Amino acid sequence: MARPNVIYNCQALFVGPAPESGYNYFDYNGGAATNDHSNLVQKINRLNPIDRVQSVTYQINIPHEDILQLNQRGIVDRPIINYPTVDLSFNYLLCGTKNEARLGFNVNYPLYNFPFGGMPYHNNNEGVSLLSGFFEKNKSRTNRKYWETFPVNQYRDCKNIYVVVNQEGDDINKFYQKENFLSPDIYQSIDPNATGYHVISFGNCYINNYTTQGAVGALPAASASFTAYNANFDMSGSGFQAPGIETKSGTISPDKDVIIPRILPDEGYPALNPGDIKITTDSFSGLGVDFDKLHIQGYDISIDFNRQPLTNLGYKFPVDARATSPIFASLSLNGIVESGNSGSLVDLVSINSGYDFTISVDPKNCEQPITPPINAGTIPINTQVESLRYTFKGAILEDFNYNTNIGENKTFGASFSVEINPDNLAKGFFISGVLGMEKIEDFILLEGSPNGVEQDAYYLQQETDDLLVTNLIPPY
Repeated sequence: MARPNVIYNCQALFVGPAPESGYNYFDYNGGAATNDHSNLVQKINRLNPIDRVQSVTYQINIPHEDILQLNQRGIVDRPIINYPTVDLSFNYLLCGTKNEARLGFNVNYPLYNFPFGGMPYHNNNEGVSLLSGFFEKNKSRTNRKYWETFPVNQYRDCKNIYVVVNQEGDDINKFYQKENFLSPDIYQSIDPNATGYHVISFGNCYINNYTTQGAVGALPAASASFTAYNANFDMSGSGFQAPGIETKSGTISPDKDVIIPRILPDEGYPALNPGDIKITTDSFSGLGVDFDKLHIQGYDISIDFNRQPLTNLGYKFPVDARATSPIFASLSLNGIVESGNSGSLVDLVSINSGYDFTISVDPKNCEQPITPPINAGTIPINTQVESLRYTFKGAILEDFNYNTNIGENKTFGASFSVEINPDNLAKGFFISGVLGMEKIEDFILLEGSPNGVEQDAYYLQQETDDLLVTNLIPPY
């Protein structure tokens, strides 16, 4: 008998590659992505889950045009002459940078795949723009570092997003099996229960706003809002049509079947702790407050993408919905004032200098040494101290305020902003930290016969029986 309601445990959120440039599968042997989902044993599914999701909302907007005429009181007709849109938003707890990477942000993260022991993907955390992929004009352009098996798409803007519901009311299952190196794992590419899932697919999704915040007594979280131009509803999560549309004809792009993959066992941090957040900056001037004695209570970071849909006669949907420069990252800080400081508003106006801020999350257990693998040689591991870092370079003060009430502490608030310009890395907003899915622990190499078949075979198994996850595959 069907469940009378749908609750949080039986739902999951996935994000897929851009319809124009990204295909849904990689071949195990490497090379360019493909839409060929035959022989899934040899394929890697490019749909990735968004982890630690707390809520998902979506609203479908259907614009009608009223046709009136003289001599008639009522409406002649209410046709749909403009394209419908879907407002989609979700929020999640921070657990590293993998969600941001999967949304298309160009984050920096350490590499733990062989032979790397924690070196960063980019040599400098501020050496690549967070939004470089949103301004890439060639949507099919890829790049591959010398050690990468799979090419990396330079365009990272438009996405397909999927809300998956297990109609049985159970959890979206996690299927773990020991890795057999002689046989690729089909269950990475497909959830065996996917045929029983209800899937709401959103096509041609463009992010409008990204926010993240942290405060005393609350887990750090982030949210993202999108505009989508199509929504599909399917009663199976295996072999259904991708929701991306061709903007000229308004039809669904052909030959792009989607299969919901399994969700891998949770790795990395369950969530980041507000007690591990540290905010540092260079010296303030003219604010009348000693920042070193300011007890920060919370921060808010926001990016507005200034979307401008590009419409064209003969097209049923916008040709594109590009982010429009200038794009600013804004930072709001609030705290309790302990003591004042000297300064002048006149001096502040005259100087109008930029400020550098660093917001880092440094879990205490990251400083402990990592035990090298056993029975398989030793790979030197560079401990990644900070799980997450937000960096503002050259932020400009927008406003600041003080508040004093009887019986309460005097409080201070300030807002800053900085332009994110891929052509100017001397200032901007940057994100770095672990992907949140690396788990470097002891593991053992087992010899045996897989599935009862007598042959030479080996299994890689962690002592905790968890799946060993690397970042060989691009997370976006």
